[in-house]
Amino acid sequence: MTRRIPWLTIVVFVVTAAFTAAQALMPELLPALRRQPSMVWDGQVWRFVTAWLVHDEGALQIAMNFPALALAGTVAEWIFQRHVWVFAYGMAGLAGEVAGLFWQPLGAGNSVAILGLVGLVAGWWSRASGKPLPQRVIAPLVLLALALWLTFARDIHGPALLVGLLLGQIAMRMPVRLGATP
Repeated sequence: MTRRIPWLTIVVFVVTAAFTAAQALMPELLPALRRQPSMVWDGQVWRFVTAWLVHDEGALQIAMNFPALALAGTVAEWIFQRHVWVFAYGMAGLAGEVAGLFWQPLGAGNSVAILGLVGLVAGWWSRASGKPLPQRVIAPLVLLALALWLTFARDIHGPALLVGLLLGQIAMRMPVRLGATP
């Protein structure tokens, strides 16, 4: 694992923090950026991504998402090339947002995107050499069980975590994966 400055994680963290802080000063920002079904019909598909910049559930959501982004983002950036980080963040986030259109029509927050990074790290963990098999298997299996349970419970985090776990497995099989460029 290459220990380099996680610039991508820092940039996403700072941009998300800036928008989240701005929503406190400009309450109209949340409805302008959040996920809502009418956005698709109005051609505002960009809201699938802008919903990750604001948070609609207050301090607890922010207290969970920001440390999770810092931790999962940093570890994923140390392990994988940055384009893999971006792809996992985006695809898991989109999976969560699409599920949200059906299960939680109004919403905002970047937890669904963060789960893509969690899945990447779990994929690496499951294949990490030097660790005993039970340690490599238990965490990813627990995350898979959680993802399935959340999906069956119609929680938008389930599909996002499933996509992250799938991408983590795929990324670990790619010929170029570790030691991303500085």
